[in-house]
Amino acid sequence: MNEFRVFLAVVIFFISTYLVFDLFANGFDWIVLVFALVGYILIHYIWPKDKESESVWYDLLEYVVDLPFRTMAYMIRLLGRIVRGSDGDIGIDL
Repeated sequence: MNEFRVFLAVVIFFISTYLVFDLFANGFDWIVLVFALVGYILIHYIWPKDKESESVWYDLLEYVVDLPFRTMAYMIRLLGRIVRGSDGDIGIDL
């Protein structure tokens, strides 16, 4: 079952990456952007969480596939820190 989840996550990753490419190639469209973002979020939740029989290639594939979700989550957290008024690591002192 885990192999199927990995295969499904990789397929969704390729589709979402194509949709991001399509945003630049054929012009911006909100629906395409929403589907790409939802695809990246789905990948994070579809990927199997158990770590029983993994290799270095499996870990590398997980890192590459989950990178867009982690980037989105980091940006949202950073925006929350900036809005809240705490240190957002921008480092501008006037």
